[in-house]
Amino acid sequence: MTSLAIGTNLWIPTGNLPAASLAFENDCAMAGLAEGSALLAGGADATFAGSAAAALFDPAISTWKVTTPMAIGRRLHTVTRLPDGTALAAGGITGPYRLPFDVVAAAERFDPKTKTWTPTRTGMGTPRCLHSATLLADGRVLVAGGATLRSANGLGPTNTAEVYDPVADKWEPTGSMIDARTAPQSVLLADGRVLVVGGTALVGDEYAVPTAFCEVYDPKTGKWSPTGSLALPRALHRAVLLPDGSVLALGGCRQGWSSGPIFDKHSLATTERWYPVTDRWAPAASMPAGRDRFHAFTLRSGKVLAFGGGDEQNLSARFASSVLYDPYADTWSSTGPMYYGRMDFAAALLSDGRVVAAGGSSGDDLPTVAEMFLP
Repeated sequence: MTSLAIGTNLWIPTGNLPAASLAFENDCAMAGLAEGSALLAGGADATFAGSAAAALFDPAISTWKVTTPMAIGRRLHTVTRLPDGTALAAGGITGPYRLPFDVVAAAERFDPKTKTWTPTRTGMGTPRCLHSATLLADGRVLVAGGATLRSANGLGPTNTAEVYDPVADKWEPTGSMIDARTAPQSVLLADGRVLVVGGTALVGDEYAVPTAFCEVYDPKTGKWSPTGSLALPRALHRAVLLPDGSVLALGGCRQGWSSGPIFDKHSLATTERWYPVTDRWAPAASMPAGRDRFHAFTLRSGKVLAFGGGDEQNLSARFASSVLYDPYADTWSSTGPMYYGRMDFAAALLSDGRVVAAGGSSGDDLPTVAEMFLP
């Protein structure tokens, strides 16, 4: 199938998801595994509780199969592929999104050979959800920020960070971020450092607002340092590494006053590019239209594929459109649309260069069909 589809730049359906894996808020719940396969684990079920269900994508027959569920249900968690081929599920909320929130520090590891989940020897030091998880160059996983229980009143952002060592099978604390933030984007840089971009900060007791602040983590020292801020605060956005070592931040939302002043609730079409030599952001070409709650990956060609999502002004609309960014020409172009318009969905870049998307929401429905982009 893959060889026949080279150069097609289109999405194709990959079969129905198992019923238990039909979920939304599974944004970070999928990881590409070996030989083109993918693991989808967790998300929010119909009762808004975290799901423990897991499914495996079989690239040989382009279908999904039920696999062993996690020990606990999770939503707003992360799933990260480890160097040995296993996958790490960390943190999240187990129950419905209501007080008291049940945020967990527990993590577990999936072995695709045995189809089993095993709890990590130690849990995270901080229970968290809506955090970032980055696979470091040395095989460890950096987890940073997110939301944790602040009081009986609900969740609050944290600036804590910790590292999971898959060889020792334990979590260890590392330096805290300069700014507490939820749902940040994190990118592994070419030199092994990690750039954290945007997210939301807490203003007052409960109002979360997008932030423009960015910072860099050095795994050699375990410390964070500030870097250039975005021109626009961004939340529900994406950030990806480009072939020249720069980082592209794209889309998202920033509900609030802008120059004018104008109150703008629409999602952002603008993009910005961070250069490690200058430690600064520079404007880049805008996408054809604004979007948030979407996904973006850098393909083998060096181009960036951005797909799905919605507009924060009207969350009943789910986008099927896909666009490609050429980092050399600094231009965007349209490509084949998705099979389903969807937002708050899971997606992963597979080892063979294809992209798979599943779950999320499509209008008032949960899309039953997963799909794959053939570059």
